[in-house]
Amino acid sequence: MENRDIIIVNDSKFEARILMDILSRLGMNPILSDEYTILRDIKHRKPFMVIINYILEDCTGDRIIEELKKRSPNTICILSSSNALSITDFPSSPIDQIIKTPITIDKMKEILLEKLEKENSQCSKCGKAIQKDFIVCPYCGTLLKIRA
Repeated sequence: MENRDIIIVNDSKFEARILMDILSRLGMNPILSDEYTILRDIKHRKPFMVIINYILEDCTGDRIIEELKKRSPNTICILSSSNALSITDFPSSPIDQIIKTPITIDKMKEILLEKLEKENSQCSKCGKAIQKDFIVCPYCGTLLKIRA
């Protein structure tokens, strides 16, 4: 996977820095944003993933995720919270996953590996499911990986 950008939206500077440190250690490229500029940032950066805190100053993360998914449906959107939330608490929301903070590096690694594996079994252009060993997407012809 080429795009390792992960945008973090968290108004707690402490939590944001911890997430940045964990993601950097795992080889990702964490980028800080805020609830006011995230829609612009996602358009320009086209990140692999967005991690948004649930409680923000002027809105909630689930509402931002709804708007993000309208504009960028393939971006993985994770809601973070220090409270114990469940995906069933948001039945009509397009949230991909919920994480509880603080999160350990091992748990974040597990989440990333799961999401990367899912990403690598889909064409990045057309989004159709494909076998992992394909070099070219059989549906749209996109080059998926370089031959060894």
